[in-house]
Amino acid sequence: MTQLQQVFLGCPYRPAFRRTYQRLKHELEAESPLQLVLADTAAITSRDTLLGHITDLIRESGGCIFDATGGNPNVSLEVGVAHALGADFMLTMNTRNASAASRGKRAAGGGKREVDRAKPIIADLQGRNRIEYRSYAGLRKQLIDRFLRRLPYWKRWEDFRHQHPAWAPAALIVFTEIRRHGRATRPRLEAALREGGVALPALLSALRKGGLLAQRRGRLAGYVYPVK
Repeated sequence: MTQLQQVFLGCPYRPAFRRTYQRLKHELEAESPLQLVLADTAAITSRDTLLGHITDLIRESGGCIFDATGGNPNVSLEVGVAHALGADFMLTMNTRNASAASRGKRAAGGGKREVDRAKPIIADLQGRNRIEYRSYAGLRKQLIDRFLRRLPYWKRWEDFRHQHPAWAPAALIVFTEIRRHGRATRPRLEAALREGGVALPALLSALRKGGLLAQRRGRLAGYVYPVK
């Protein structure tokens, strides 16, 4: 089942790229109700299990972002999965080449080889709409303007912020609780928002009306992300 708030992040498994997308995840989750996921593959040893895990994450996501810098084969496979599943996705490419001087220093010091950013994107993706970026700021801005703002769940969030600008900070606390615990319970929310001066019933009602929140009853009662 698609989770409207979930955005899958696929990138080359190199520290610089992981840091970039971990930062993107941290910042966007602090500023919006989105839930960004980077595949945690450290504990998965079987290739079949890994592919199944990635496929499930892509299938369940309301949108996907794939960094195709250097024509990375793993990212290319993930893009193929997304294309086959009909997932909504955006490609990104880092076009900033390392300077000759820095490459020389790495070579002299025996450092790891730099990703060849100039390497063409794989042929099947050449004509696909993509974001080219040289800095983190450029990547973030373009992703918001050209991709995230067209996702249905992001549009609901922007409508809510427009209608209830003063409630947005309190709403973000609700979503932080859901991401942290899988649900937000009334007692935890009352404790978290005690000093905020926000009427919790009115806030929760507005979030539900805006399609940003659903209420679950029963043994695991609480407030969760909506399923549609």
